[in-house]
Amino acid sequence: MRALIVVLALATTPFLVGVSQSPQGLNCDNGQGDEHRSDSGEVHAHQGQCAPQPPPPGCVNSGPGTGTGTITGQVFLDDPTQNSPLLGGWCVELRDASGAVIATAVSSDVSLDSEGNNYIFTGVPAGTYTVCEVLPSNTTWHETDPTSGADCGGGVFGFTFPLADGDGADFISFGNLL
Repeated sequence: MRALIVVLALATTPFLVGVSQSPQGLNCDNGQGDEHRSDSGEVHAHQGQCAPQPPPPGCVNSGPGTGTGTITGQVFLDDPTQNSPLLGGWCVELRDASGAVIATAVSSDVSLDSEGNNYIFTGVPAGTYTVCEVLPSNTTWHETDPTSGADCGGGVFGFTFPLADGDGADFISFGNLL
């Protein structure tokens, strides 16, 4: 019986290793597609680089809450072979004209609206703002988009723009690679 188990293990190991590796690099669908479901329908989420990350300490979904404006955007993997999957668990900061952080949002690994945005600030009053992403600490992630703009520190650029009360700023998006 032991010999049969050893033979089965040796025969199936190359198959399992081959199935678990993506030929195009990172597999970032995080188990959302049917090809990552078992025969019983269970999702086997890929726990790779695109899995939602825990946000940095102190980063929560908070909003200024005193206005009627909204700011939405994406934090995504900037890899054309992966169809730009959303990166969840990343911290996005809303800074006022002086550079002070007045609100934070945690990105989701799924779209939060019909436009594909994965972070949202609501209740934003009229003013001039800068939106910055915070790269995960102790990783080799780097920002690929935007390539210029407001200096957010640590080699990260952000977007600065005026916002009128009741208006929205859309597509404030950050591309990243390992």
